Amino acid sequence: MLIIRLIRFLLGFVTFTAYGGFPERFVNLCTMNKIPLWNMKKSKDSITADTTVNGYKSIKASAKNSGVRVRITKKHGLPFFIHKNRRRIGLLAGFMTAVITVSFLSTMIWSVSVSGNKTLSDEQILDAFEAVGVKVGARRSAISPSEAAYEAKKLLPKIAWASVNIKGSRVEIVVSELSEAPEFPDSTTPCNIVASQDGTIMGIEATVGVAEVRSGDAVLKGDLLISGITENLDKTYNLKAARGKVHARVKNEINASCNDGQFSRLSKLSEQNSLFIFGLKIPLGIGVGEDNVYTEKSFVANGDMSLPLGKITKRVYYSEPCEAFPEEYKKVYSAYLYACSYRAMYLDSEQILSSDFSFDFVNGEPLFSGNYECKKEIGKRLEIFVEK
Repeated sequence: MLIIRLIRFLLGFVTFTAYGGFPERFVNLCTMNKIPLWNMKKSKDSITADTTVNGYKSIKASAKNSGVRVRITKKHGLPFFIHKNRRRIGLLAGFMTAVITVSFLSTMIWSVSVSGNKTLSDEQILDAFEAVGVKVGARRSAISPSEAAYEAKKLLPKIAWASVNIKGSRVEIVVSELSEAPEFPDSTTPCNIVASQDGTIMGIEATVGVAEVRSGDAVLKGDLLISGITENLDKTYNLKAARGKVHARVKNEINASCNDGQFSRLSKLSEQNSLFIFGLKIPLGIGVGEDNVYTEKSFVANGDMSLPLGKITKRVYYSEPCEAFPEEYKKVYSAYLYACSYRAMYLDSEQILSSDFSFDFVNGEPLFSGNYECKKEIGKRLEIFVEK
């Protein structure tokens, strides 16, 4: 239906009114003479309809034989528009330029989006696909989805599979990343399980080997927890790869002060702006190099869709060590260091059992400190070396 409307617009058509005489006979004669009529509307004493330019030129015979009179009420389409504005050359030239420009731009890719990635960033995936031709400004007909996905996978070994879906002027890249294979413990090399740090045993599960400690025992770093040497009934010994879990109550101490950090300050900033138009980057200043570059992109958007028009700003920051850290920030920075240490300790343990936090000034510097007890798996493998 849309194609028919387009053809009628390009060729032109007219709306006319037929009144008097015998309107029904007029319609029948038009049908017999193969004159196209559409959008017919009948009123009390007239009929309004649309027909082609050539159809209206042939309609007079049917009108005469049916006793009706016809009159054009409106003209539609490109030929009438051009004729009406034939003296406005600039308007026609602009219209034709707009039509050609829109037709050309409709053959290009306007936006590229990524989904399905977890560890890889959107920028990494977009850079890989840009290297194989899938980018804003590329011609849609020049992109082979299957070939582009295959070539991009070579550049990104972490991708298990990828698909390129072209929807109009948009490209959707869907990826699935490889899952890391689980690590299985070595079951062939004889080893013991020893303590990785001091603590008090809370529980032990010896899957393979002999448990050498029990709940409530205090152990030091390096003490034997599960032995890989087992005794047979005939008093001989076997060497095995000990396996199991040993949970212990472990004490932690955290101290964080402003002296723990290295500080720097901004000494120089250079910036370069570029216009981005359908994949073409037009620099507006001198380049800033590629080291320590922070890139900011802002595009014209239509709702959730970003258009291929915008600005790219590159900023380069240079820093140098500070001679003194501002006094008003020392407490905040010390608290930040303490929070980072606590987070690392918390993620490394299974459960925080008790804690004691304090704040004080030492030699004029703020000091955050804390003592913690947590539940943690402390067993680590230690190979048994055998002389041959």
